[in-house]
Amino acid sequence: MDAEATRLLGMETDRTGAELKRLREARGLSFRDLGALLFCHHTQIAHIESGRRWPKDRAWVEAADIALGAAGTLAAAWDADQRQYARRADTLRMLEQAKADSQALLALPDVADLDEIQGGIHQIATGARFEPYDITLTRASDLREELMRRIRVGAYSPDELRTLYAALGRVCGVLAYLTLDLGQAETARMHAQAAFKLGDRAGHDQLRAWARGTQALAFRFDKDFEQAAWAASDGLRYTNNSTGTSEPRLLCGLAASVANLGDSGKALELLDEAERARDRAAVDEFPGLFTFTPAKQIYYRGFSLMWAEDKRTLRKSAKASEDAIDAWQVQRSPGDEMLSQIYLATAEARLGDLDGSIAAVTPVLDNPISAHFSWVRKRLRQLDGLLGEHFPDSAPASEMRETLGAYILAR
Repeated sequence: MDAEATRLLGMETDRTGAELKRLREARGLSFRDLGALLFCHHTQIAHIESGRRWPKDRAWVEAADIALGAAGTLAAAWDADQRQYARRADTLRMLEQAKADSQALLALPDVADLDEIQGGIHQIATGARFEPYDITLTRASDLREELMRRIRVGAYSPDELRTLYAALGRVCGVLAYLTLDLGQAETARMHAQAAFKLGDRAGHDQLRAWARGTQALAFRFDKDFEQAAWAASDGLRYTNNSTGTSEPRLLCGLAASVANLGDSGKALELLDEAERARDRAAVDEFPGLFTFTPAKQIYYRGFSLMWAEDKRTLRKSAKASEDAIDAWQVQRSPGDEMLSQIYLATAEARLGDLDGSIAAVTPVLDNPISAHFSWVRKRLRQLDGLLGEHFPDSAPASEMRETLGAYILAR
């Protein structure tokens, strides 16, 4: 499991490090002073306080508690952190099991049965990103375990078989989004490929188109824009009058890919075509993760155009991101709202407006780090690099870069 997943599933706050720092400073001790008392190197103290390391040995914590006269408060903080670590470890194990299950789905026999469990899939698709990852993961894994159990019991009618495959594909789709939020792009692509194969077996165009769009998203996460463009283009083969918002989603994903490949003009054409596709889009079968909302479409316009070279297009990007921020006030999606603010800050930086860039990203830094998922950290790193590139001699830019760096590395 990679560091991004570990960080995102970790503690909301590092109680042990924070309490150690508070106690040390209250007693006027330096890192070296406390290190000498505990017979350890002073850098170990610094690493623990900053959250880069966590003391696994409770005996060391008890010794520090005594040395600092903490009356058990440091040990209590460590115990609370230990409970969080145990919960995180359980969640990571479930993620690994989910990955293994999706790998197994890619080789399933074509026999299955399905009772009505669509309500559970509807629930996890709607609740994803608004509840803790481990809760969504548990629900999705439980649903899939039941669906796979039914696969193993024997053959049923063709209609039941198609319904089963489509339901399994939806659950794999939820897992694809969940693992991508945790920074695991390769695993997300595998879940999405399982969703596509299940959609293929079900003859379900909407699921096939949606799965290709999700694969494109995972490819873009790793900056493989050629493959992302392929996935989005291939997904368009399955769009029709019954595939809901799949067509505008795929067109926007293709626009984001070609924009990152350097063709902002083509990206703008695709975004305009996505607007026309929106007008003819049917209603999606499922809400939440399986619906491409108008707010998301505005968001994509801001994201796709923020790498343009000409200022006119960059101003369009900034305006679209501003509109997206307003749209997210109505259709709540905290992570997407933060990304829109970062995209606005990026466009402003590339336009040469440092004050505008800082003003745009500041609301993101007011959010607790636990609210962030991997895309937010990734885009903040990009913004950090842009500020250094466009404002190399600016003290405010340097100060903001230090703030961003500390924030990105925080737990």
